[in-house]
Amino acid sequence: MKQYIKIESAYKFMVPLFISGVFFLLSFYFCLLSVPLYVYSLPFYAFFLLISLFLYYRIDKDLNQFIKKGKQTLVLYNFYHNCIGIYLILSFLLFGVSVAYMPFYHNGGSTFVWYCAPMSLLCMISFVQSHKRKKWLKRIIIRKQSKLFRSSNSSATHLKLVIGKK
Repeated sequence: MKQYIKIESAYKFMVPLFISGVFFLLSFYFCLLSVPLYVYSLPFYAFFLLISLFLYYRIDKDLNQFIKKGKQTLVLYNFYHNCIGIYLILSFLLFGVSVAYMPFYHNGGSTFVWYCAPMSLLCMISFVQSHKRKKWLKRIIIRKQSKLFRSSNSSATHLKLVIGKK
């Protein structure tokens, strides 16, 4: 593994997520127009969302190894903070769409319900995973900063005592 992680490579799961969103909006638009093409665009949405989740978990695994080596930075903290927002919003959106299409279950809504509900659950799992990593990383960073603060204060106090004796 590389000694450092570039922020561009950490967010490579966003491209399939964006493509997934385009296919989802396209299928939603087709459904509103009563064109049966939405049935063909929903599998692409699910496929790209699964690719995005796979890439996220692969990056998460690499970052976990990076953290265990003792490299905790605010960049990693910001990565998990952004993932929390992304997956929480996506989970609520997909759950809302699946609930909104429940009354239209027999008129094509079943397709949206069966595509959106499991994906909402997967996004919620990713949200929980990101939240746990963020809390864990926050504790480690705060512990490191408090150790640095204590050591800098003790050396400053020691320096004041040495200077005061002269």
